[in-house]
Amino acid sequence: MTAARVLTPGAHMRAEIAEQPDRWRDLITSQHEAIEAAAELIRGTDPELLVFAARGSSDHAAQYGQYLAHNLLGIPAMLATPSTVTAFGTTLRFPRSVILAVSQSGESPDLLATVRATGESGVPIVAFTNSAASSLAQLGDVHVGLAAGSELSVAATKTYTAELLALYTTISRASGVAWSDIIDAVDVAASAAADLIGGSAPIVAAWTDALLDADRVLIVGRGYSMSTAKEGALKLMETNSIAASGWSAADAKHGPLGQVIDGTPVIFLTASPGGRESVEAFKTDVGGLGGRALAIDETFPGLAWPNLDPALIPLLEIIPLQQLALELALARGMDPDRPPGLLKITQTH
Repeated sequence: MTAARVLTPGAHMRAEIAEQPDRWRDLITSQHEAIEAAAELIRGTDPELLVFAARGSSDHAAQYGQYLAHNLLGIPAMLATPSTVTAFGTTLRFPRSVILAVSQSGESPDLLATVRATGESGVPIVAFTNSAASSLAQLGDVHVGLAAGSELSVAATKTYTAELLALYTTISRASGVAWSDIIDAVDVAASAAADLIGGSAPIVAAWTDALLDADRVLIVGRGYSMSTAKEGALKLMETNSIAASGWSAADAKHGPLGQVIDGTPVIFLTASPGGRESVEAFKTDVGGLGGRALAIDETFPGLAWPNLDPALIPLLEIIPLQQLALELALARGMDPDRPPGLLKITQTH
């Protein structure tokens, strides 16, 4: 084996985190035609409902897509329940709808079964995957590529933010936002992300020290940032075998607060204006239980950039959590590229 092939633990994840701003620009350049086709399919259908089908990290991206559908299109959006099809064999009747199927690999069996069944009900399909040759891409009436390139670390980083961006661009165009305005917004976000990746290292290092002996972490956001809370918790679980959970601040008082004891780290997502007040209010409850408050807010490099579209903040605020998952795993003597028991493509049925 040549020296070039010998990689230190976490080398893939570190490189893939750093790639993200460039991959976002690649997506905008390479997928313009596909995004326009997907937006036109949505406009032409004039749906009464959008259905998002996804699993794992992609499911968190789909929850972000729900908020975009509500806020930009003004129509209801729901998450598909694959077990309805695969475990119960139920056939659903849909109103006038479009299904947006989101998957890094495009090969999860239950996701494919759900999308296939929905398509057979007459619902048009937009597929978002990182491979045009994937089974899911072949099912789509339109396929939007993620343009993320090969992702070798088991923990998804650049494919996750590419999914967010693909949904943002497609739904924005479907709502009538000019392509030139989308390009400008993504350019701002990519520049801000480059600052964030390079400038957040001291904060992440301090957080790594603070969490080194932690056995649990709670992450709380709201609105667009709820997807970040869930995805950030998943990254920590995947790479560190730690009991992490992500919640909306509105739900966190209904039980998850019981996870907090003296010294429990709680990460608050307050960079996004939507829902910020309720996240800030939750700090009081955590403080009363002795929790250790950490915040991803506008003091982070890049998160206070002028003209940053609030709807794109989730692409940025997940980055410090990706970095934390990486550095904490390394500090604990683990390899975040190869978590025990996990595979890149999860075969759920």
